[in-house]
Amino acid sequence: MIRERKAPKSWLSAMYVLAVSLALPQAGRAGEDEENALARQTTIRRDHYGVPHILAATEEAAALGMGYAGAEDHAELLGRLFLQARGEEASVFGDKFAAGDFLVKRFHMYEGAVEGYRRLAPCVQRILDGYALGYNRYLRRHRAALPEWMKPIDGIDVLAHGRHVVLLEFSMNLEQLQRLGARALWLPTPADDAFARGSNMWAIGKGRSASGRGILLGNPHLTWAGSQIFYEAHITVPGKINISGCTLIGSPIITIGFNDHLGWSHTVNLHDSDDVYELTLDPRDPTRYIYDGAPVSMRKEEITVTIKTPAGLIARKQDAYWSHYGPIVKMADGKAYAFKSANMDEYRFVEEWNLMGKARNLDEFRKALDMQALPMFNICYADKEGNVFYLFNGRFPARPSGYNWEGVVPGDTSATEWNHILPVSRLPSLVNPPGSYVQNCNSAPWYTNLNALIDRHQYPDDLTPNFNSLRTQLSLEMLAGKEPMTLDRVKKCKFNTKMLLADRVKPDLLKIARGQSAEGIALDDAVAALEAWDNTSARASKGSMLFALFWKRYGEEARRPYQAGWDEKQPATTPYGIGEPDTARKALAWAVRAMKEKYGALDVPWGELHRLRRGSVDVPIGGYLAEYRKGFRGARFGDFGSFRVIDYREEKDGKFIAIRGDSYVFAVEFTSPPTGYSISAYSQTDDPKSPHHTDQSILFANEEFKPAYFTEEDIARHLERSYQP
Repeated sequence: MIRERKAPKSWLSAMYVLAVSLALPQAGRAGEDEENALARQTTIRRDHYGVPHILAATEEAAALGMGYAGAEDHAELLGRLFLQARGEEASVFGDKFAAGDFLVKRFHMYEGAVEGYRRLAPCVQRILDGYALGYNRYLRRHRAALPEWMKPIDGIDVLAHGRHVVLLEFSMNLEQLQRLGARALWLPTPADDAFARGSNMWAIGKGRSASGRGILLGNPHLTWAGSQIFYEAHITVPGKINISGCTLIGSPIITIGFNDHLGWSHTVNLHDSDDVYELTLDPRDPTRYIYDGAPVSMRKEEITVTIKTPAGLIARKQDAYWSHYGPIVKMADGKAYAFKSANMDEYRFVEEWNLMGKARNLDEFRKALDMQALPMFNICYADKEGNVFYLFNGRFPARPSGYNWEGVVPGDTSATEWNHILPVSRLPSLVNPPGSYVQNCNSAPWYTNLNALIDRHQYPDDLTPNFNSLRTQLSLEMLAGKEPMTLDRVKKCKFNTKMLLADRVKPDLLKIARGQSAEGIALDDAVAALEAWDNTSARASKGSMLFALFWKRYGEEARRPYQAGWDEKQPATTPYGIGEPDTARKALAWAVRAMKEKYGALDVPWGELHRLRRGSVDVPIGGYLAEYRKGFRGARFGDFGSFRVIDYREEKDGKFIAIRGDSYVFAVEFTSPPTGYSISAYSQTDDPKSPHHTDQSILFANEEFKPAYFTEEDIARHLERSYQP
């Protein structure tokens, strides 16, 4: 029997204090007096992991607390991100960043924030302003210790940063512009770590959970640096919102997490919301293009980026043109190429996430999603009633049929132009399916639940690639069956270090290698090492490094790596087998030679080579990269089938250092109040002098969670310090 907990006296006292403070003056974009009044409405309570629990009278005051706490933990990073969002990074850090500044200005990222801010509801403006006030307050108090280039910001800067991250870094497909040869227009080089954006998530409902309450697992995978740092926080405004979770650094609101009633998480969904249109230039005037048989003038702009050089600041200028489709990204041979995005002007995502966080049930949550302000991201949802819900969420064009939307599209006719997005009702979704679970690990939405496959033929072919990665298949394997799920079991599953790929190909590999030689190397020692291996990348696992080297080499060399490739009719049991035995034997021989030359043995424990290093911490860590990108619109190939996702960079000492993957992980069961756990790979702060620079990192490497304190009683019991910003 689950009993409702009574509110502790400390909570009632806090409510009284907040009620009195409501009479204090409210801060807009005003002076220091209003800022001080707003700060007096805010209390930051840091628990013994350094996580801020912000109690405030208004959402604006809570945002001030978020801005102040974020600056305490990541001041210089935030300052740099706000520079980046204005297109001013090169003015401080040099020519290397000019490409990004030109892109920001060419795509009107900051100008879009100016216009978007003007259109936002006043309550959302106040949240953005509040965050800026908190950041500025910290900057002013610590001015002498911070770099001179760090400047005060306003709510528009906060929104501009959000647009930079959500649009430029996540939703817009800039790789197609690189393939077009548009680098001459100062487009930055895409990240070479195509893996960097991924995630796992589960939602388990009353038909499967042991308690009958919903259970949620959130597990985003991003790079452990820069704008992709997740920031954990808990925001409480009595009568308005009470939400715990995380957000990407620089955001005033929680973007994945849970409240008293429900929670959600996101994964990146492979989608195509952008197109390049080829325009024919008017031979009489190259600043015009032909559209439906008539000339249309392009709008010309002059872009200026300031760049720091050894000789001082210089201004670099560039002409830019806009068509009615969007910005021109290339002009050559009488043609112009225009970039059209469903998200270029979007600015309302802060409002939508805020409404999601205030929802009390599934109907209210889905109503918030009807805004369609989030440009992308799958959503898995669970609640205290035991409901689960999945949505392939985003802003996706309703394109005309009959064209190849993977490549450049003819733009001289209105017949190819789209002007609407698909409504939520036309996006793949599931509510309380058989088996009472939904999950997503970046694969196509069709395989969210194997008991209720979504018919992909009911949706546009251009919506998303059709694939089901081995990582997703391992996720589905763990969710298979009818055994009741508990929160403890979900937490244990999260740190599963199994490589599903080994289950699929190792039997064949052993068979074709036993008693064989290749490249002058006998393979029996490798067979023995792989037979003894447990098919995991656990810290003590032996044989995992040999297998990883083998598969990477084999994947590069083999044209037909599998005996049976992935088949959508068998979405959770394919691919399998070795497709090219000779190539496999040669790759295994190469791996044997590499292991012996570099490590002196074939059975070096994984954790001896793979490390988490942060500050003075240097500890073994398990887990492996899930996949690398290759093929149709980012569809993945080379998947190791790892659910405990960690990627590494080799250092000069030969060790592989964790740099991205599992970032922030949370698991929550919707008891009353919710029971939550979380962990961050890089702890709470980048301040190396703080104990919260590494405390969670050690737990993370040890595959442990910490409690996510949610009640006032728990916060008070585990309080490290309490203060007003």
